Amino acid sequence: MTKTGLLKKGTALLFLTFAMGATAFAANNSNLTQSITSGTLAADILDASRVAVGSPSAALSSKTFSFDCQHTGNASTGALGSASQRLYIMNPDAADNGWTLSIAATGGATTRWANGGATQFFDFNDPTGTNPGCTDGGDADNSAGQITVDANAGTLTADCGSCVTTNVTKGSSAAFNQGTTDSVTLLNAAAASNDIWRGYLTGATLSQTIPAEQVPDNYTLNLTLTSTAL
Repeated sequence: MTKTGLLKKGTALLFLTFAMGATAFAANNSNLTQSITSGTLAADILDASRVAVGSPSAALSSKTFSFDCQHTGNASTGALGSASQRLYIMNPDAADNGWTLSIAATGGATTRWANGGATQFFDFNDPTGTNPGCTDGGDADNSAGQITVDANAGTLTADCGSCVTTNVTKGSSAAFNQGTTDSVTLLNAAAASNDIWRGYLTGATLSQTIPAEQVPDNYTLNLTLTSTAL
């Protein structure tokens, strides 16, 4: 704006003028931006606090040495997934068409149960013989044996605020069979399942046939969980 002042000096009049310009100020607000991207489909073994288990394990029942095959009704049994070792799968909007959770031998289909010194073995995926897992079918070592996994016997739990188990199904009972069934499906999520989902399986049952005259010892077999987007 402009102001005018009148000053008197002697008998002359002097007009002075000055201008006061408007001051421009920056906006007093700020627009923030935030991006949340999809994560990666993953499987893990977690405890009740969702902390990764350092050395997960599952023990099958001990069996006494037998000159006969220990098969149906007398097989070694156990459970896969417990309250402290939950079989988790996490889908952070990474597999909108569905996913599967499966399990297989870490070392591949030719892996076998082995004792500590790796001097004694028996199979986990050899179904040959009149009695399942009793007659060797390819290794020529009389060490046939077979694991059956029944995920349907277990309990499926959704574990996130918006998660439901609808359209997520447990796998049916299946036996490992080298070259035919090298991995067993534990869970299967259809495309209609929640795109953002976290949950776990506990209590899937295991059954292992023991070949006749298997040398008494402690044996181990390593298995790996795998999550796959469909």
